[in-house]
Amino acid sequence: MEKLKVVLVGCGDRACVYAEEGVHKLEQMEIVAAVDPDEVRLQYVREHFGVAEAMCFRDQNQLLARGKIADCVINGTMDKLHLQTAVPFLEQGYDMLLEKPLVNNKKDLLLLYDTAKAHGCKLMTCHVLRYTPFYRKIKELILGGEIGEIVNICTDERVGAFHSSVSYIRGKWKSEKESGSSLLLAKCCHDIDLLCWLNAAAPPAQVFSYGGRDFFIPEKAPNGAGTRCLVDCPEDVRKQCIYDVQSMYLDNCLLPWYPWQCTGKDYHDVTMEEKIESLKTYNPHGVCAYKAGGDIADHQNVAIHFKNGSTAVHSLTLGCMKAGRSIFISGTRGEIEGKVEDGFFCLRKYDRKTSTYTEQRFDFKDRKGETGGHFGGDRGLVADFCGIMLGSKPSVSYTSIENSITGHLLVYAADESMKSDSPVDL
Repeated sequence: MEKLKVVLVGCGDRACVYAEEGVHKLEQMEIVAAVDPDEVRLQYVREHFGVAEAMCFRDQNQLLARGKIADCVINGTMDKLHLQTAVPFLEQGYDMLLEKPLVNNKKDLLLLYDTAKAHGCKLMTCHVLRYTPFYRKIKELILGGEIGEIVNICTDERVGAFHSSVSYIRGKWKSEKESGSSLLLAKCCHDIDLLCWLNAAAPPAQVFSYGGRDFFIPEKAPNGAGTRCLVDCPEDVRKQCIYDVQSMYLDNCLLPWYPWQCTGKDYHDVTMEEKIESLKTYNPHGVCAYKAGGDIADHQNVAIHFKNGSTAVHSLTLGCMKAGRSIFISGTRGEIEGKVEDGFFCLRKYDRKTSTYTEQRFDFKDRKGETGGHFGGDRGLVADFCGIMLGSKPSVSYTSIENSITGHLLVYAADESMKSDSPVDL
């Protein structure tokens, strides 16, 4: 079977997940080159995807100098690097699968769009939730008229305590200045995209958002807390703290590929002694969660008014005990409600016989949540990308840049609204 020749640019977790799906699960990709400044990550792609050592580069310009050597690029670089890593490859005619969020401002978003269009490139966003069987079926029911016109959509995402800590409190996305993304952009551009995609009958007209960094701040630290858990925080204080690194990172490390990256070694190879020493000294994950210096919001609500009068609300909260996403859609002829982690949603319609309702349940097998898989969305995204590259018709979930612009613009406006404490027109 014909296989796509693919270049990996940025060989972190997300890019390698997509490569794993394309190469080993779908068997439709061949990774022919890779770019990453971290030699550990380049060694990983050599071992897992058979990339020749001569085709592994520390600088993208070394690869660009060879001209176009593959069909497409999987770009999994950090948020603030997307523009500078995407544009040169688009200019060489590479089609691209680009990790979300695309960029963090309207000017750069339009530059990406214009560059892809000028060079005839397909540019897809990694909005994996569109590709989950759960959300895709909801979209199909809406398109089929099952609930009539959408009146209101309510969604929320509750980010679990561990995921919050490892990514947004102590991790790479704790600071908008450092990562290039706000919390809403980094974590919930997925969800805002879903609202626009599901309610595609009308564009958003106005947004109002409120929230902020109000809880993971020094003033909220436990009484007597130090600056590093294993260095100067009393044991009796640590035992009462959810974010104690002994429990969270040493005893129960749910996402081990994140907290040990700073050691310069593959997480499988880091010894317990090295983990403890890093947490005591240079590892940012060893700092008190309340004193880690983050500046992104730790909770945010977004209210949207669409041009046809329909509305939507999304709520985002860090540090929750039970992680998950829920959705409730009210339509003129029915409603849909469910939690993707539960693996099912219900379609309800008015019952004339009882003046109550009938209920139809839709079940889904894939329930992999915060620890991987995105409920089957990762594979669905890569399958659609491969199919489109090989000439197939795009699916209903297709995340072309044309179909991703509105959600990004809405996130930018929501963050502007939160900072200005006033509604923003789109």
